[in-house]
Amino acid sequence: MRLYLELFEIPPEGSTEEPDFIRIDVTDWSQNDIDEAIRLLREHASQYENYILQIHYCYHDQYGSCTAQPL
Repeated sequence: MRLYLELFEIPPEGSTEEPDFIRIDVTDWSQNDIDEAIRLLREHASQYENYILQIHYCYHDQYGSCTAQPL
């Protein structure tokens, strides 16, 4: 299993710009480092009107389906 932090910008309605997307592989990180990355992503996300911050549990290497948990 791989573990990712993901930040998706939700652009304003009618926007023609490509929304931002950040994915960080935190599979082998300590919980303290993951918590710090979440804090930094939330800080970065403050520039967006709307966004989704989530933990992505990827099971593709085990031929399974992925799941995501919003933060």
